[in-house]
Amino acid sequence: MNRMKTRISTSSQSYPKNMLRSPARFASNTLLGLALTVAVCDIKAQSAKSPVVSSVVASAHQHNNRAAAKRGSPLPAGWTNGPNLPTTLVRAAGVFFPANGRFYAMGGRSSDLVGSDQTNPFEYDPTTNTWATKAATYPDARVSDMACGVLTDSGGTPQIYCVGGSQAGQTTATARVFSYDPVADTITTLTSADNWPGNASGTILPGGFAGVGNKLYIMGGFDINSATTHQTWQFDATAPVGSRWLQRQDYPADRGYIPATAIGNLLYTAGGSFWDGTALRDTTDSYRYDTTTDTWTTIASIPSPTAETEAVNFYGVMLVLAGGEETHKLPDSYRWLYSPPCDMWGQSVFFVRPRRHFPADSNGGSRIWLAGGYGSGIPLNTMQIYQAPAAQSAFSRKVHGDAGTFDIPLPLSDDIGIECRSGGATNDYQMIINFATSVTVESAIVVCGTGNVSSFSASGSQVTVNLTGITNAQRITVQLQNVIDSSGSADVPISMGVLVGDVNANSVVNASDVALTKSQVGQPVTTSNFREDVNAGGTISSTDVALVKSDVGTSLPP
Repeated sequence: MNRMKTRISTSSQSYPKNMLRSPARFASNTLLGLALTVAVCDIKAQSAKSPVVSSVVASAHQHNNRAAAKRGSPLPAGWTNGPNLPTTLVRAAGVFFPANGRFYAMGGRSSDLVGSDQTNPFEYDPTTNTWATKAATYPDARVSDMACGVLTDSGGTPQIYCVGGSQAGQTTATARVFSYDPVADTITTLTSADNWPGNASGTILPGGFAGVGNKLYIMGGFDINSATTHQTWQFDATAPVGSRWLQRQDYPADRGYIPATAIGNLLYTAGGSFWDGTALRDTTDSYRYDTTTDTWTTIASIPSPTAETEAVNFYGVMLVLAGGEETHKLPDSYRWLYSPPCDMWGQSVFFVRPRRHFPADSNGGSRIWLAGGYGSGIPLNTMQIYQAPAAQSAFSRKVHGDAGTFDIPLPLSDDIGIECRSGGATNDYQMIINFATSVTVESAIVVCGTGNVSSFSASGSQVTVNLTGITNAQRITVQLQNVIDSSGSADVPISMGVLVGDVNANSVVNASDVALTKSQVGQPVTTSNFREDVNAGGTISSTDVALVKSDVGTSLPP
């Protein structure tokens, strides 16, 4: 079905044509990117110590050519072409399945003509670089615009769960839920007791969706050619039949086709479509949802109206993959990324071919896959792949006197790690980043937060970044610029929370941290209690307790 003959791109804000070149609108601070340094929109006040670079915007092709020159071999200019899908495909959901490392295009259709619905999953194998049409068959043909995500069922088996969907040429939508086991290549339809309550009318498609904590969240929806909705629903595959859905706090606005992704326990959204009574309009308003407190919070708006696309997690930032009405240049020409620690947006690497309504996903870091979609209104079968050097782990490292060296993990695509130890008189810290293979690094800078990189080095697959002037109670992001390995090059962001005395890592220093530190006084420093050695002196003493007490009441910014 061609849902909308008329579409208008709009926003709750005014964007002049020269917005992207306006110094008043864009500052020349560097933002973590995908092989591209760009100007940043709406940057919050930064410390005078934070590095500032030229506002000249280099193309992805130029950036990668510099990398290639260093290694003496050509590298992909950001996105590269993958093998074609078995058919043209639009309005499918993209899912990366960690259990086998493969990417799946779930549902969709080959065109907008009646009977074009695709009733089998498509599987992309990165090892063989090939697509396969799987034998499993969907329970029905209402498979366009489904919400899909990976969840582990009550038996411990990871599966892809899909919700809702419509059929080409129809104006109704289903509320059914099914699961697909990619390993067994089998599909199981849940009973009607587990139908999505957000489609009680039989005409509503899921809006945005993402998985957090083994639960699938659906935000908003599109009541076909009638309205957009604002409900938020949580699906739990491990709950008893008939009680798997839980309604959560409403989305802040009526929206459909919302780009969304999960980073840790938080969901992030960017734009989406709303129905004005006549047409769908793209928007810019963006939000964060805390799954632990059931609260939505406004974040910096995406710089251009965006909808009908996917957002993915790339090393802990939200990358919004184009989308929007193709007659409007901004949504299709610019790929936006959002940094949660910085609460700011930057421009990312261009696709080989602009498109919308396509399946896409990432592995959380070094790989992004997308395929199909509409290009200039025409269904596509082409695939594009982004390959970046694969960071495997990161740590904040300190030497605790004679007790030895202890590391605090800094998750790459999850909630940020919290460094609770003092940086000493000059607030010094050290980051260690391990890659899968040997890498070279052009530079390292602090892109948001207060502090500087005093030095960095790369030895084989390990990168060491020494930091100084890192003030307390902040979130910082360090960007490794132009990291190169045999697969390609990219800028890799590493984020860290700094909150001295937060020994239990709950983002606030209070009496619990004082009590924990007191309980370890006189004990040898080990891997289980080194956080209580707050001054990293090699012993846990009253000095550490006093340091924690002095910081009671401090907390990390959201």
